[in-house]
Amino acid sequence: MRVIAIDLDGTLVNKGKPIKKIINIVNKLYEKKDTIVIIHTSRNSTIRERTIEYLKILGVNYHLLVMDKLRADYYLDDKNISIKEFEEIE
Repeated sequence: MRVIAIDLDGTLVNKGKPIKKIINIVNKLYEKKDTIVIIHTSRNSTIRERTIEYLKILGVNYHLLVMDKLRADYYLDDKNISIKEFEEIE
């Protein structure tokens, strides 16, 4: 089983506009039986319901929504890959 956490703003949407190519990739991952898709966002949990509705409007399929991610300019992580790198392995 693999777990993939995907950021919302700047990854699935850019300035409020959906990035359809990435959303399509996420939805294909969601369909795989060996994959758990988590949307991980720094949006405040006070707007959780609005975020859930927004994801429905965008047509994003996911297993879990995690709010209140630490806000930072950069994230250094040993498991981190860029969207371009991710597209190449999928």
